Amino acid sequence: MRLIRLCVLKRLTYELAEREETAIYYSLTYRSWSEDKQAETGVLEQTSVTRDELFMRKLVDATLMKNKLWAHLSNECQDRREHAIYVTAYDQQMPEGHGAAIADAALGMCKMSSMYSPEYMLWNGRSFEELELMESAGYTMELAEQLLDHYMVRAGRTYEILYSVLDTDRKKVLFFVKEVDL
Repeated sequence: MRLIRLCVLKRLTYELAEREETAIYYSLTYRSWSEDKQAETGVLEQTSVTRDELFMRKLVDATLMKNKLWAHLSNECQDRREHAIYVTAYDQQMPEGHGAAIADAALGMCKMSSMYSPEYMLWNGRSFEELELMESAGYTMELAEQLLDHYMVRAGRTYEILYSVLDTDRKKVLFFVKEVDL
């Protein structure tokens, strides 16, 4: 009996050890880039993030930091440790057709979150308005996975993902979508 208890105790210890994860943080720097000068023009922000958050941050099309919108140009990694996202002012790299409306909607939002969560903005032909979807995405990796998709289907409706913005202050990922008939 004692041997069985010892085996069970060892197995539980082994299972608990497997479940514990050590959070590894990566250095991430947002660097502004000038197309005119073809050079880096400064460091906007330097932070430490988990691997999942790093993945999510590199996948969005733009980032809203300190109430200013920055369009992503490229990402890089040095020695698998030092990560950088090169950005430019959003108005210099606006997507055609919806660019001004995306900026207006992104800068006009105010809901906060304690952890990263999605917000959906639906194109109504003139502007974007909030689209209420029942979402359970509460993990950063789930948001990163969703950023890989071009379309999403919810309640039988298909939406094309036009653009995505990470709002670092509010901890939101904004998905700008339009309904499509496929």
